[in-house]
Amino acid sequence: MFNVAGVLQEAPGATREVALRDRYLSVGADVELAGPVDGMVRLQRTNRGILLRGSFDAPVRRTCSRCLDSFIETVSLQLAEEFLPTVDPQRGVPLPPPAADEEALTIDPQHQIDLTPVLHDELVLSEPMHPLCRPDCPGLCPGCGRHMDVGSCDCASDESDPRLAALARLLEGMRD
Repeated sequence: MFNVAGVLQEAPGATREVALRDRYLSVGADVELAGPVDGMVRLQRTNRGILLRGSFDAPVRRTCSRCLDSFIETVSLQLAEEFLPTVDPQRGVPLPPPAADEEALTIDPQHQIDLTPVLHDELVLSEPMHPLCRPDCPGLCPGCGRHMDVGSCDCASDESDPRLAALARLLEGMRD
């Protein structure tokens, strides 16, 4: 949470920089942070509200898609979002909501910006389709489920997919 009451009182163009060091956050059940978030935020007054620009480094706990082991990946994010006030900072009266066709992030009535939903969305979008603990991860044995990093197993892996039986017969016919 950033209190932006002072910046809202200033003229458009005024800026403030805030450093985030060792900030522990909970961004949601579907994103597990493995440590504190570090970053730098620049708050700039616009004619409508506050433009927040920042860069963040967040250690995220992921699950390898090959071996199913947990690993930690540091994700670097760049944000640029405009937040609009819900209360006039000079008079303290509620402001009309943004137009229905405009999706806007808002500053709460106490003049605070909550970055948690924005960080959550960006971290979810940063998740790769197939996260890997390392590029050469051998994965699990399809027969017994043994971790192939430990060593090979004695499973018979010649079982073919029954959906490919017609192609196997065709291949055998080509060899004859």
